[in-house]
Amino acid sequence: MWSDDVDVEIQSSSHYYVLTTVMQKSNALSFNLACVYGDPHHQKTNFIWNDVLSFIMLNQGKPTLCMGDLNNIMHPNEKWGHPPPSISRINNFCSLIKQCGLMDLGYSGPAYTWTNKCFMTNPTFECLDRCLSDAEWCQAYPSTTVYHLPMLYNDHAPILAIMTPNGPKPKRRFKFQNWWLTEDDFHETALQAWTLAFSLTHKRFS
Repeated sequence: MWSDDVDVEIQSSSHYYVLTTVMQKSNALSFNLACVYGDPHHQKTNFIWNDVLSFIMLNQGKPTLCMGDLNNIMHPNEKWGHPPPSISRINNFCSLIKQCGLMDLGYSGPAYTWTNKCFMTNPTFECLDRCLSDAEWCQAYPSTTVYHLPMLYNDHAPILAIMTPNGPKPKRRFKFQNWWLTEDDFHETALQAWTLAFSLTHKRFS
């Protein structure tokens, strides 16, 4: 955002986030950018994401990118070490992300972005840093690629989002989220998806 090619206007800020609208001068396109630092003590998580939701609602119609050290994981496999991950905390965080209409953009690079650096005693690794976006972003910037860079001098790995990468986009692994099963429309949505997949496969080989 240090480039002269974009205008950044801060809409709201706090200790935990900077919420901005960004306009690209070259094409006059604008999008929402939420830079979030999640509460490491997990006491203000709901308040933070309620503010992010309000920001998104006030700027509807614009693609939204949310990135930063979110200090939460979205799946038990995103933590290695002790203590074990809190399932209730994971479920609450995933619910907040869904409420905002956001989804994980995936990544290329190391799986974990944070470590406690206690390598000789009780090492812990977690994926705390990530990029999220909404459907509008995926439609406007379908080639966005997220990289987890090497963890050199800090306990966190830098993350880099490139909106129009030159190289091929890495394939993302599909991950089933257990909390999907609790959604009222899960069975209906799953049936529609399987029916469509079967229909396409049948046409291909008929």
